[in-house]
Amino acid sequence: MAEVTLTSLPEGMGEATIHAWYFEEGDAVTKGDEIVELVTDEGAVTLSAPASGILTEVYYDEGESVALGEVLCLIEDEDSSEEALKEDEEDE
Repeated sequence: MAEVTLTSLPEGMGEATIHAWYFEEGDAVTKGDEIVELVTDEGAVTLSAPASGILTEVYYDEGESVALGEVLCLIEDEDSSEEALKEDEEDE
């Protein structure tokens, strides 16, 4: 599992606002894909996927503010996601 974290902003900025998500929960992403754009008073910042897998959790909606150091979303490797789906189906 990989966390997408807001790790850097222009100097003096402590938070950014989610401008656009390029993927939705459940979508497959590839390492390096641009997944979210944030805006600050200084301009836009785009974050890329740190790993390939499935975007499983998105913690902020467009328009919400995110503080430096916060986790924006989770990416699970595809094998883990498939196993979790099978377990959920077996439980039903």
